[in-house]
This record gives sequence, C-alpha cells and structure tokens, in this order.
Amino acid sequence: MGYSSSLIQRKFKDIVGKRYDSVLKDYSEFLLTDEEMVVPEIRSILVPLDLFVHDITDEAIDVLSAYDATISLAYITDAEVIELLKQALDRESTEEFRSKKEEYGRKLLERTAARLEEHGFSTQTRMFVGHKGDDVVRMAKNHDMVALCRRYADGESTDVSVSPIVLRICQRVETPVLIY
Repeated sequence: MGYSSSLIQRKFKDIVGKRYDSVLKDYSEFLLTDEEMVVPEIRSILVPLDLFVHDITDEAIDVLSAYDATISLAYITDAEVIELLKQALDRESTEEFRSKKEEYGRKLLERTAARLEEHGFSTQTRMFVGHKGDDVVRMAKNHDMVALCRRYADGESTDVSVSPIVLRICQRVETPVLIY
C-alpha cells in the first residue's frame, strides 16, 4: 500500500466507511505517489540557448544553485532557417548569415558560461545547427534536468507567455523542466 493510500485510509477510515474506495479514487490525483515522493538526483542540467534567449535570469541561477550539477549550454541555430536561406539567397549570403549567427552564439555561450561560473557552476558549451525542439528532446535524455527560457525559439514577440516550442519540449521530455 502506498503512502497516499495509507494516509487516506487513516484519515477517512471512520468517516467514510464504505465510500473509502471512491474517496481514494477521487483524491488520488492530488496526492503524490511513492515514486513521485522520491527527489531525483540532479547532476547535469541542459540549458538550450538561441537567438531569442538573451540572458539567464538571476532567479533561474538561484534555483539552479540548489543543485550540485554541471550545466551544459547548447546554442542551436535553426536548420530550417538555413535551408530557406540557401533556397532564397546565394551561397555567399547564406554563409555570411550563418557566420554572424555563430559569432552571436559564441558570444552568448561565453557570456552565459562566465556568469554561471561566477556563481560556482561547472559548465560545458556546445554549438550546432539543428532542429531546436527535436534536438533538445534528444539531448535531454542525457541530462537530469532541462532549464528553458520561456522565449526559447519564440521570435521577437512581445507576449510574456511561454513559446509553443517550450511547451512541446515539456510534453515530450521525461526529465524535470525548469522554465525561467
């Protein structure tokens, strides 16, 4: 018998009587299971970056500091954008765009890694061209947590909501996700 079942049985044993099973069924979704009560050990955290993630917030750093983890920063340039540019522009213009994006990515990775290292984190950096949502889901399998900026892969919208790519990543990964 799990913790939640035993709690409900003790709490409602005399009050509910024969309705115990229906109470357990109705309220079980509000109680943690034994598996959910185990706090996972977080040793590696994936932080994907792109053009729309300008900086990691102080609040996110405070939360991440609760873990003794290595932070893997990954700057991903969207492969679909590069492909569209190849079709619309000449090779030289496409390469110029790509090199500018890579330069921006290098600077963002360096700045973010330096900021995290100031707070005592061990960091790793990686930069590549890929599919932002799919690659994050794939890389998340090798990490204990994913920390996503709400504007990741969102564009320059003024809306403060979470980007659709971030929501899709959250639905597809099995590791805990921190949205900052």
